[in-house]
Amino acid sequence: MSPRLARLAPVLAGWLVLCAPLALGLDEDAASSSGGETSDAVPAGASLAPEFQRFLDGHALPAAFDLDLGGGAGPGDETPSPETVRKPKIVWIAALTAVTLAGSAFNAFDEKPRYPWHYTNEGWFGQDTYAGGADKASHFVSYYAVARLMNEAYRGAGMSESSAILLATGTSIAAGFATEIGDGTNKYGFSWQDIIADSFGAAAGFAVMKTKTEDLVGFRFGLVPAPDPNAGGLGKDYSEEIYTADFKIAGLGRRMNFNAGPAKFFLLSLTYGSKGYPYSDPVVRQRQVGLELGVNFREVLTALHVPPQKWWGVVLYTFFDLVRFPYTAWGFRYDLNHDKWYGPDTGDSFPNSGFTSLRGAGPRPSGRR
Repeated sequence: MSPRLARLAPVLAGWLVLCAPLALGLDEDAASSSGGETSDAVPAGASLAPEFQRFLDGHALPAAFDLDLGGGAGPGDETPSPETVRKPKIVWIAALTAVTLAGSAFNAFDEKPRYPWHYTNEGWFGQDTYAGGADKASHFVSYYAVARLMNEAYRGAGMSESSAILLATGTSIAAGFATEIGDGTNKYGFSWQDIIADSFGAAAGFAVMKTKTEDLVGFRFGLVPAPDPNAGGLGKDYSEEIYTADFKIAGLGRRMNFNAGPAKFFLLSLTYGSKGYPYSDPVVRQRQVGLELGVNFREVLTALHVPPQKWWGVVLYTFFDLVRFPYTAWGFRYDLNHDKWYGPDTGDSFPNSGFTSLRGAGPRPSGRR
């Protein structure tokens, strides 16, 4: 498949457009609606809705920026009434949805050259598949992220929580389908495996949002150091990418009413990544399943008193919920191809010879199963 991050670009761009007017000082702390008392809400409930709603309702911009880390409301700020907050902005909702679907489709339909409609059987996570399953992990995490981001966008446009979650999930699934329709007319081909992975990712986003367990579980995409991947042929090399399913100790402590202590700043992750697919010699390719201990940045932000009610706080919490930074997690990986353990490492274990010995050594594979 063409790169997942490229297909997320329209959604991320829309996210930035959504936040841009808020950056001009439309912050409004939840304390203003509770008589000035500080909120102890779990960051999982952060939402852009109050700030974005005020912008859509035509409130004038304040004379100065309000970036008070203490969360104080700026002069003249007004708390929108519940009736106003619940009133959805249909035009904005339609525009956000259209941009997301159009952007997802454009990335595939713009691929040249064009071919008659065709299917591709890519397989799943097998050793002889196109990317060793890393592409399927990428699909899953990418559309989980789309669902999470679109939910915040829809809440900001005035939708109720339940409606926003449903529409965000549907939009995420539809965006994946739009991409695959385009792939059916380019060199990649329509893949049912991709559609299923997209849908499962969106469904995972729905489950996390509906149960409000962002502080307990999640999924992330990350980059890891690796030798320069070979280029050319069909598709991309996933050796520099890693995907995680996270279990957050802090969330468990909250739900079981125990003090996690310093452990709340860590999370346990199940990881997946492939190395050397599809251009290195099959002898050196790896499919790595790992278990690692990493930093829970959501709890770090909470400890730093980053307000989850402000637009920039929501952006930070959501960003760190979806992105794994290099060198912030260490663990052990098991190579399914060679029955061998690696680690402790940060997900970058792979022999350089797997790349360098094959450069210029003859034609590379150009097709996929």
